[in-house]
Amino acid sequence: MDVRDPRERYDDLLTERRTWEVDAETFAAMGDNEAYTAGWVTIGVTLDDDGRVLLVYNSEEEQWFVPGGTVQPGETLPEALVRELREETGVPVEPLRPHAAVENVIEHEGRTRSFTTVAFGASPETTEVGEDLGEDDEAIERAGWFDDPPAELFDREFASQLIARLR
Repeated sequence: MDVRDPRERYDDLLTERRTWEVDAETFAAMGDNEAYTAGWVTIGVTLDDDGRVLLVYNSEEEQWFVPGGTVQPGETLPEALVRELREETGVPVEPLRPHAAVENVIEHEGRTRSFTTVAFGASPETTEVGEDLGEDDEAIERAGWFDDPPAELFDREFASQLIARLR
């Protein structure tokens, strides 16, 4: 994996460390979770010329999300962002700079697993969303542009903070 930690380059990133104590079963199950095995996830706050933000709706979670996903072996963070946004929204984007890095850590009896989510700004090449969204194992039902994020926005406070920062 060709990942450069943006915290080493940018001193103005929003940074957080989120830690959860979990039970043994949850901890074991997360050993196979793609985010924890890869260690890196990218998300893209994509704004169009009117300041609308691009979001995806996950029908299993019944929430809207800032689109993104796991960095694959051999990818840089920007490359993963471009691939993930195209898969999840059908919208080709140009990655801008990162704006946040959030460490997500689970713990059980002194053992830890973690991954870091890096939030980028992104510029869309078009505002037309795709029809066949997400990979086969994802429950992405639709994508859309929003003036104001819907009430069912995942991690609303953090996502709203990112959107405001990019506007």
